[in-house]
Amino acid sequence: MCGSTLVVLKRQCYLALNDPLQYLARFIMCPFVCSFFGLVYIAARKNEQVQIPFRLFYLWWILAVPPCLNIISIIGATTDIKLVVYEIKNGMYRSLSYVFSTSLIQIPMLLALSIITCFFCFLVGNWPWDNFGTFIIAYACNLWVFESLAQLLSICFSNPIIGMLQFLMYWSSCIVFCGLVFKGSDVIWPFRTLYYALPMRWTFNALGYDVYTPGTYSGAFDCLPGANVTTDQGIAVCPETGFYCSDASQSLGCYGRHGPQVLKTLHLTYESLNDADERGMDMGIMLCMVLVMKIAFAFMLQRTVQTFDSPMSHAPASANKVAPATAKTGAAVDSAPA
Repeated sequence: MCGSTLVVLKRQCYLALNDPLQYLARFIMCPFVCSFFGLVYIAARKNEQVQIPFRLFYLWWILAVPPCLNIISIIGATTDIKLVVYEIKNGMYRSLSYVFSTSLIQIPMLLALSIITCFFCFLVGNWPWDNFGTFIIAYACNLWVFESLAQLLSICFSNPIIGMLQFLMYWSSCIVFCGLVFKGSDVIWPFRTLYYALPMRWTFNALGYDVYTPGTYSGAFDCLPGANVTTDQGIAVCPETGFYCSDASQSLGCYGRHGPQVLKTLHLTYESLNDADERGMDMGIMLCMVLVMKIAFAFMLQRTVQTFDSPMSHAPASANKVAPATAKTGAAVDSAPA
């Protein structure tokens, strides 16, 4: 088991480093896409009250677009899985060897992809580097969910076009039910289950905490609830939130002085965000999703191998024609006079 896993691991490592459909294309496209949206939201680099929602929109694009690029891996995986099933059927290695080896390759490659992508996001977006490490891990977990889904679809559908369409349906549902477009509590059952069963809702919470904390945002000031404060409009009373803005009439509102205050204010509109540090739980939920998809992939791979025809039935047609011809030739030689 270990020997066959090592052999398959070497082959998958070679493919990961040389096949552009697996990771190389995404290593180029993901930083480019993230930098492009960073230039679109270049004003969100400023830690100002007016730019707080636009920083959130930039985070949403970073969260939504790169996982969609996993769709290109379905093309090559659907073709490769046919060869893998044939090799397993011939006893070259076991199905679990293939599952383990591909999973071991995915972990470092997705971490590297996450590091490169997030580096450009933090550089262009001027995000706090204090949470760069946790941001990478949470982002890699989100990519791993979509990578595992693409691998599962490659074994479920022999036609890669159907698998790609299913992937797009899952991805589009994720970006809709992440908590930015509408509140999950506003959705009727049973559709509300998508709000909790899809990964981006949990990724959005973890990455939002990393982006807004720690940090201070100009335009807002701390105060004691109930105390009098001076604003541009005159004397006012400090609200229960513990902060106020000098320009209380600004159109985009007052979100807070510190990161937790901003997240608590954003939670009123985007309930998937929370000022509590729930990053460990969010990443744990995404890893559970990966585990479920890996188990489903192993089951479908083993089922496909069992229902696969015997190797002899897939022998080339020319091989079946050679034997009769050889037999006739041999018979003619045996019956020929000395």
